[in-house]
Amino acid sequence: MLSILTGAKKNIGDFLIGNRAKQLLSTYVDQEILEIDRFGEIEPYLDQINQSKALILCGGPAYTSDFYPSIYQLENLIDKITVPIIPFGLGWSGSPFHAPLDFKFTSKSEAFLKRIHSAIKYSSCRDIITEKILNHQGAHNVLMTGCPVWYHLPSIEKEYTDLKNVKTIVFSTGAKQVLWWQSIQLLQKIGKLFSDSSIIVSYHRGILPGRNTPLRKGISYSIIAAFAKLKGFKVIDVSGKLEKIDFYSNCDLHIGYRVHAHLDFLSRRKPSYLINEDGRGLGMVQSLALPEFNYDDPAVQLKLLRQLKIDKADKFIAFQTTFDKMKKAFISMKAFLQYLKTL
Repeated sequence: MLSILTGAKKNIGDFLIGNRAKQLLSTYVDQEILEIDRFGEIEPYLDQINQSKALILCGGPAYTSDFYPSIYQLENLIDKITVPIIPFGLGWSGSPFHAPLDFKFTSKSEAFLKRIHSAIKYSSCRDIITEKILNHQGAHNVLMTGCPVWYHLPSIEKEYTDLKNVKTIVFSTGAKQVLWWQSIQLLQKIGKLFSDSSIIVSYHRGILPGRNTPLRKGISYSIIAAFAKLKGFKVIDVSGKLEKIDFYSNCDLHIGYRVHAHLDFLSRRKPSYLINEDGRGLGMVQSLALPEFNYDDPAVQLKLLRQLKIDKADKFIAFQTTFDKMKKAFISMKAFLQYLKTL
C-alpha cells in the first residue's frame, strides 16, 4: 500500500493533480492507495501510514517558503512516521516571479527538506526551475519528472500530426483580479483571429464571490464573464468537481492563464498557449520548450497573437517538439515510479 497526501478544495487543477498522481501510482507502483486530505487531520491515519511503503507528498505549488509545517502539517507526527516521506511532482510556489533563485525556505522547511531527502534515493519535482531551486537549497537527489498532469496515460504514445481545423477553443481565466481588462482584450482578439471557432471561457476557481473566492476577485471574474456572454461565447464554472472538465477532451485548442488547463491539453496532444501569472507557469513553459508569455510584459498580447497567427498558418506543427519532450520526461517519471515500487 501507498499513503498519499493530496489537497483540493475548489481549484480544478488541484483535483486534476491528485487524479493523475493516483493513476500513475496505481498503474506503475501499487493499486492499493490510501489517500489522505492534507487539509484534514492526519494523525488518525498514522498506523496505516506506517504500514505502507511510503508517505507520498502530492500537490501543486507545494514548495512555499514555509511548506513545512504550513502546507504539509506533519510537525507533530514527523518523529512518529517510520516510512520514507517522498515528494512526488512538487513545484515551487512561483514567487518571486522573475528571480526564482532568490526564493528561500524557512529554517524549519529547509531542515525538513534535508531530513526527507537524506532518507530516500530521490524525490520527484515538476519543472526545471523547481529542480534548480532544490539543488540550490542543497537537495541534489531530485528527478525532474514533470507534473503528474503531463501524463494522460491513454495519450502517452499518441502521435501528433497537425491541427487543420480549430472548432472549439477553451480560454481559461486567471486568478489575479487585475487580469480582467487584459482577458477582455485577448478574448476580443482571439474571437477575431478564430472567427469560425466556438470559444468557451472556463473558470477553474469559480466565478462569483463566495467559498475561496474573495469579493474583488469575484467581481473581476464576473466582468469577464459578462463580456464573454455579450460576445456570444460560452461561460463555464468548472470548479469543485473533476467531471466538469470532461468536455476539454472534445476541444481543440487552449489559450489562457490556468497552468493545469494548459497541461491537460498538452497531455492529450492538443496545442495550448499559457500566459504566466507567476513562476509556476514559467517553470512549465521553460521545461517544455514553449514560447514565454508573461502577463506583466507590456507586449504580451502582441507576442501571443503573433505566435498564434504563425502556428495557425503552420497547422500548429511546432508543438511536436513539446510532445517529444513530454515523452522523454516520461522515462524519468517511470524511473521514479520504479524506485517507489522497490520500497
